Amino acid sequence: MASQVETEAFLRSRLPADITSGITGNTPLELKEIPVKWLAIFRNKGTGFGGNISARIKVVDVSVVPNPDDPLKMEGKVTCEIEVTPDMCSSGGTLNQGCIVYLIDECSTLAMVIINAHTGLNTPPGVSQTINTYFHFPAVVSTKLRIVSASLASGEETNTGKCEVWDKNNHRLVATGIQQTMSPSKPATWLKG
Repeated sequence: MASQVETEAFLRSRLPADITSGITGNTPLELKEIPVKWLAIFRNKGTGFGGNISARIKVVDVSVVPNPDDPLKMEGKVTCEIEVTPDMCSSGGTLNQGCIVYLIDECSTLAMVIINAHTGLNTPPGVSQTINTYFHFPAVVSTKLRIVSASLASGEETNTGKCEVWDKNNHRLVATGIQQTMSPSKPATWLKG
């Protein structure tokens, strides 16, 4: 695992242009790099739970937009895509519910980090306090998922985000999740090697 110093240096570094060139959205390049960097940190160089799945998540849009219910409030919005593969499925051949919660955890966190960075609050993502998930329709191998996440509330101690997992080709909602994160009990201990 990378040390806190290495992680902070990675977060300050620039990514190669080919990694971010396809990311759309209204944010500057520095903000578009943030979700890509955090996904790399989350997967811890391909080791640990879900690392091979996280490595396939593609960030496609990073925006900061007015909240549709309160246009004076801005929200971070991150859209990711991934194709369902057999390692993400249950024995019945459908996307495993645990994998869905994992995707919601990773992707909703990205939206929370974006709004905090946009407002100048560059805090680590924190740890999951609760994730409420609703499962709507199953997805099978080869389904292309579009995962749309938005921040709901942000701050130094807690953050809340929502996430919708869509079957991109069939325009069908697979799952919905709401996540709240909080600061770790000991700041940044999860980053230390």
